[in-house]
Amino acid sequence: MDEKEQDNVTAFDMLFTTNQIQIMKMLLPYFDSSMQKYIAVLIKYQELQYTISCFKNHSYPVRECNDDEKSNFKKILPSLLLYCNDSQKKMIQQFEQMFSFMETYKEITEMMELMKEMQGPSASDENTEEGGMQMPDMDMLLSMLSPEQQAIVELLKGGQDHE
Repeated sequence: MDEKEQDNVTAFDMLFTTNQIQIMKMLLPYFDSSMQKYIAVLIKYQELQYTISCFKNHSYPVRECNDDEKSNFKKILPSLLLYCNDSQKKMIQQFEQMFSFMETYKEITEMMELMKEMQGPSASDENTEEGGMQMPDMDMLLSMLSPEQQAIVELLKGGQDHE
């Protein structure tokens, strides 16, 4: 976890605590083990009460992302791995792959649109430019992708047809 992400966690924790709760956390190791579990539950209960009272008295958000952070959600995924079990890690890795495939599809689509614009309506053959150069078609571009990427592109292409 990088420093900024740690700062976010710490800031959240500090927002919903009091000095009294922090003192109890500091004193916790000095109690015998049978008392620690009760004190730990008391600490969490007090944090919950304090959090509820904060939201009753104030309607401000806990923390908001700026537009750059919101548009690049995938950047936080690797940081989440620190807190995940194996099945959750797999799911996050699948999300990362999905984002990567979507970016690839977007790039391919943009490239195909650019090629269509370059081709112009006056070309006699569907895939031939005025100079006689063959323009690659979508099938040719798809053949350059892995089978998994092809499946994602086809899935996304199907979703666009229904919109």
